[in-house]
Amino acid sequence: MKQQSTAVLPDTEMQLLKLALVRDRNLKVCVGLLLVLLCIGTIVLLARQFTPKTVYALSFLLVFVGFAGVYFLIQGLLRYDTQSNFLLQLINYNPQLVVWVYYRKIESAPFGIRMMQFTTLFIFLSNREFVALPMPESEILALLPKLRKRLPHAIFGYSKQRAQLYEVSPDLLVNSEKQV
Repeated sequence: MKQQSTAVLPDTEMQLLKLALVRDRNLKVCVGLLLVLLCIGTIVLLARQFTPKTVYALSFLLVFVGFAGVYFLIQGLLRYDTQSNFLLQLINYNPQLVVWVYYRKIESAPFGIRMMQFTTLFIFLSNREFVALPMPESEILALLPKLRKRLPHAIFGYSKQRAQLYEVSPDLLVNSEKQV
């Protein structure tokens, strides 16, 4: 029997976390299926056109790509419930464990033409673990005020000094920001 999530998210902005987790799972499952099917199809096509020795050599390389696809499938299907329950339980029932929240935006703009943009929300915990959640920037900006209300003790925003303090001890990060 499948275990249901017991986390309660009262407002619609916090539903953005759940939506981002579902989107991340779907992306991993799609990439995994694509890689596995691509490998199987390529091996079948190779078997029809080349000698067995050549097929074995090329299949050996394609098996590694197939394993990467299986890895993505496992990450998407098996870890989704665990990650979703962990993050939602953390925000709702153990917010004191969160010490630092920021997001990072990476843009690829060769010759000034924006090609790709990736934004990731990072939630760092007091036990040196972190959650990295890829989300659109607009959703992150809508979510941050709600997180600030739920996590008043946490530090928001990135700086090199905060990163160094977090590496030394997450408690130093919280204490140094509260004293300022």
